[in-house]
Amino acid sequence: MPSTLKFKNAESLWLYLILAVAAALRFYHYGAFSYSNDELSALNRLHYNTFAELVQKGFYVDGHPGGVQVFLWKWVAWFGDNEWSVRLPFVIIGILAVWMSYKVAKLMFGTSAGLFTAAALTFLQFPVLYSQIARPYGPGVLFGLMLVYFWLKIFFTENGDLNPKKPRIIHLAGFALSAALCMYTHYFCFLFALIVGFSGFVAARRNNILHYITAAVVAALLFVPHIPITLNHLTYKGVGLWLGIPGKGWIFEHLYFIFDQSWYILLVFLVTLLVLVYLYKESNSLLRFRLFLSAWFLVPVLVGYMYSIKVNPVLQHPVLIFSFPYFIILIFSYAGHEFGKVKRWLLALFLITGVFGTTVVNAFYRQQHFGEFKDIARLTAEWQHQYGDTLITKAINVNNPIYIDYYLQRYNTKAKFDQYAVNDLEGLQALSETVRNSRTPYFLFAVTKPTPSEAEDIIRSTYPYVVAIHDYSGFSSICLFSREKGQAYEKAIGLSEIKSMQAALKPDTLIPITVSDTSKAQKLDASIEYSPGIELNFDEYSGNENLLISAETDLLTTDNSGDAVLVISIEAADGKAIQWRGAAAKYVEIPGKWCRIINTLKTDTRIPKGAKLKVYFWNKDKKVLYLKNLYCRIYQ
Repeated sequence: MPSTLKFKNAESLWLYLILAVAAALRFYHYGAFSYSNDELSALNRLHYNTFAELVQKGFYVDGHPGGVQVFLWKWVAWFGDNEWSVRLPFVIIGILAVWMSYKVAKLMFGTSAGLFTAAALTFLQFPVLYSQIARPYGPGVLFGLMLVYFWLKIFFTENGDLNPKKPRIIHLAGFALSAALCMYTHYFCFLFALIVGFSGFVAARRNNILHYITAAVVAALLFVPHIPITLNHLTYKGVGLWLGIPGKGWIFEHLYFIFDQSWYILLVFLVTLLVLVYLYKESNSLLRFRLFLSAWFLVPVLVGYMYSIKVNPVLQHPVLIFSFPYFIILIFSYAGHEFGKVKRWLLALFLITGVFGTTVVNAFYRQQHFGEFKDIARLTAEWQHQYGDTLITKAINVNNPIYIDYYLQRYNTKAKFDQYAVNDLEGLQALSETVRNSRTPYFLFAVTKPTPSEAEDIIRSTYPYVVAIHDYSGFSSICLFSREKGQAYEKAIGLSEIKSMQAALKPDTLIPITVSDTSKAQKLDASIEYSPGIELNFDEYSGNENLLISAETDLLTTDNSGDAVLVISIEAADGKAIQWRGAAAKYVEIPGKWCRIINTLKTDTRIPKGAKLKVYFWNKDKKVLYLKNLYCRIYQ
């Protein structure tokens, strides 16, 4: 009796410690970083006076189930819309999910399995990050774990045997409610609930099959009001408009993502698992639970993968967070029940090294995880105050102007951007017009979402200098360009020049353009489609993956250049293109005036031996035009 009591006390103390660490990691900094694009989208769809308006305008048109949106509608009305208050319930839900993972893993495999599982969910970046934002992912994890907990209570006893008794009403009600909550939270959480639901028919017996079907029917009936909304959502392309089709190795990418994309964390898990397997002495293999866990983790991945290949790309890491805990439980299924001295020391080491990996090795709290809005608004306000609103032309690529205005209001600033969208060729054309029409000495350009790389090149053709630039790990950026003062762009972003070349123009084709212009230029016309160019054997750079190649030339047209482009091409030894990029002259040309065309290409692959770099101007439509000063520079 005393030893059992001692064991229970140790278990409770460790559980409290794990939950305390989970709370610390989730509460730290949770309200300090900028709202993400998705959070701002949700907040923007809350300003309705009636529930009917919320349904029609808040989530009928969104593509997600309405559960979290309805919750936020009430929560924000009561407690305001700042980050600290809006995210608070999601942080608490994330902590509860850690506790619930312990309960589920303990029911399946025992005390040690539960504690090691909870410890893993405590420090892994995947659950920590999605516990800190006001989106459906954290709640979906909790509701999924609740669903599995009640599912286990319906079909199995405490020692893992099939339950010979009729299920208790509270467990059936908990299962039905949890399933409904999953369905109202996210469609991948809905999918997970379906998978778990069908798994029940494998474990069901005469004593519980009818009760189980009744609970499932109740869950379905609870979702009936949402069915018309879901049918509308099924007509949407959603993220398929911008999300790429997953590659064949996507599952391995996802596994690496689960482990923080860190070899250190992988090693921590591997060593811990090997020790647990060595210590494992349980007589009951509990194979049925391991098969269930494998199915719950893998089936959503396979369904999402096949749907993305055959119908519409939807597969991304966050949507698989609902099935992720069961992979972790599967890993620690060999921890078993016994929680003696060795396992306590191992758990302590696992928790300490895991927290160290997240906070120090991977620097989780210093990373940029989503697009930035708060700091972009702050800098916009500062620069507007410092240089004068009327002296800055402003453009931004943002999903909705309200997203940046939300934070500008925080800084008591009104800033009107001349352009809010730079998404495609039409956006680039609009940007080129904005730049052409600008008469200000400064040009502010901010990015909060994926943006065509040509955008900055277009701006630099008129505003070649950089006053200040801030990049947020590639998710967002903001730059203040200038016509006459500041740093060169390449220096401002921390590049060092390692090679500079200039095209050799043929002397017999150099002709005066006008009587008043004494400079000479390379003439291209119907007889000359390609300008003299630059060619370089790329062998000396074959091992590099982080080069930036910049090409530029001055262009003059009497009319227009058609579809002419300044080309940077990296070709393999057999002539096949490895990378190719053309900067369209039409975005910067002004007939009768010299203009600068800039083209930059970042190498995104390892360059093979025998490759060649080629830079030239392609007069595709064979227009009459003039070039001078064709340069190419390579930066590290």
